[in-house]
Amino acid sequence: MTGLVHELLFATAARTPDALALVAHEPDAGRWTYAAVAARAAAIASQLVELGVTAGDRVAVLAHNGLDWVAGFFGALAAGAIAVPLNTAADPHSLVHYLTDAGAQVLIVGPRFERLLGQAGAALGPITIVAPPPAVDRLTALLGSTRVVPCAELAQGPLPTVPSDAAAAIIYTSGSTGRPRGALLGHAAIRANVAAIVSYLGLGADERAIALLPFYYVYGLSILTTTFAVGGAVIVENRFQYPAVALDTMARERVTGLSGVPSTYAILMNRTDFAARLAADLPDLRWLTQAGGGMSPTLTGALHAAIGARQLFVMYGATEASARLAYLPPDELPAAIGAIGRAIPGVTLTVRGPDGAPCAIDEPGELYAEGPNLMTGYWNAPEETAAVLGPLGYRTGDLARRDAAGRLWLVGRARDLLKVGGHRVAAAEIEHAILEHPAVHECAVIGVPDELLGDRLRAFVVLRTTDSLDAVALGRFLKDRLPGYKIPAQIELCADLPKNPSGKIMKEALRTRP
Repeated sequence: MTGLVHELLFATAARTPDALALVAHEPDAGRWTYAAVAARAAAIASQLVELGVTAGDRVAVLAHNGLDWVAGFFGALAAGAIAVPLNTAADPHSLVHYLTDAGAQVLIVGPRFERLLGQAGAALGPITIVAPPPAVDRLTALLGSTRVVPCAELAQGPLPTVPSDAAAAIIYTSGSTGRPRGALLGHAAIRANVAAIVSYLGLGADERAIALLPFYYVYGLSILTTTFAVGGAVIVENRFQYPAVALDTMARERVTGLSGVPSTYAILMNRTDFAARLAADLPDLRWLTQAGGGMSPTLTGALHAAIGARQLFVMYGATEASARLAYLPPDELPAAIGAIGRAIPGVTLTVRGPDGAPCAIDEPGELYAEGPNLMTGYWNAPEETAAVLGPLGYRTGDLARRDAAGRLWLVGRARDLLKVGGHRVAAAEIEHAILEHPAVHECAVIGVPDELLGDRLRAFVVLRTTDSLDAVALGRFLKDRLPGYKIPAQIELCADLPKNPSGKIMKEALRTRP
């Protein structure tokens, strides 16, 4: 699958204009055909050209999942710009950082961001804001001299020709382990990843994929692009804070595919009647995908048992890879729970030692990736780019091993490989052991610097709402599963864990806790 990313929308609209493309319930409800979505995106593209946007200019998009985001993103690409999707949970300081770092000339916003933009105020700098008509007057009053224009609804002339080797988007990493960086992804890289995902998931025009994850997150974006590639419908659900509402939407809209991060499935399995509803009113659900961090073998096994004959794809990827690098074929899952599987079509994954030489079977090392889906580099960060892109490909920063069957297993993040009293300890191994306790909902383990031990283990544990457990009892539970040096010296029960809007646990925030 070659071509430009926005052609995923426009080509499908030309082929099946009346097919359902997008359904949204909040903040704006509606059902839109491919013709309607393409028309709105073309209007935005035409408006951007009129505003002086030229090839390679950066156009930021700040909107919740829905028509405004989709039209803004595809419209920016059709205008020849580099789209910069922004985190909808950004504070004023972070928002200004993203816009300044990317050098965005235009900001397309959806509803409900007037207060945030007003708080940023003059720090937004010389930027043009394209906003929904109802918000224009209020934003103009809040921002004074900043140019604010209503978003167009009709296209006004021809659009530029975009070369196939053009840059498409700057996607900021989630920042779950450090400062977010902007990965520069080309049209060709995103399209290559789309083709691979469509192939191994076996997607078709009858897909009705639910989007619980934000589109500015590369995993969420892949749900949108792969579904549009085959002419299916994307069902937007922005109310997952009420998971039962999301399940109602899945049943009503006859959803065929569900994608989530580990916390998505932990919530569904531990805090809803998801398992019962699978049989009762979700007969159309055919496949589920999981990425965005390693899911514990306990939760993976429980989910696999609950879904019956449906296919569960455990996947692995990175923003720097346009989303996906590996997947575990569903028929291999029962015998390989915990593995990330094999490289996706077109990608080569190797496990290498510190000297760059390939590791032996079951020997842990750093995971490297090569393929057409990799980023060009980090935006305006040549030193950071050089640290991860080189002759051997992309250094993922993840530690892995390859088994005799050719499957890959993550050992942990390089940052999460801790040194405890001379022992190397993977935080993920301890987390998985904790999650085996039936009273545990989710957890995170970090290392606290210690003069004697190197790292002192500290675990943060969230319990299921109906269960009770104390730290002493959990410590006794772990003694049957881990050697003494792997049992955290501190086990803290807490109400929740800090997460970014994509659902990833923010260990950096945990490291700052007293």
